[in-house]
Amino acid sequence: MRRLLSIISLLLICLGILLLAERPAYAYTDPGTGLLAIQAIGSAMVAAGWYLRRKIYDLFHRGKPAKAEPDANRGEGATLP
Repeated sequence: MRRLLSIISLLLICLGILLLAERPAYAYTDPGTGLLAIQAIGSAMVAAGWYLRRKIYDLFHRGKPAKAEPDANRGEGATLP
């Protein structure tokens, strides 16, 4: 874990250096491009959440006992007229 943290901090330092050494691009981007990027990021987050929904559910419900489901064959929970 300690090694992972040192690698992440090194990557963040390198990213900071790259951003500080940025040069002007002299290019034009359409105003809708930013919104398209935000939409793509949001869609990726929702897709990741949908794909990992079982793991996310298990993370928040860890240690809770499961409810006993009524048996459909025995008719538990059903009322008779």
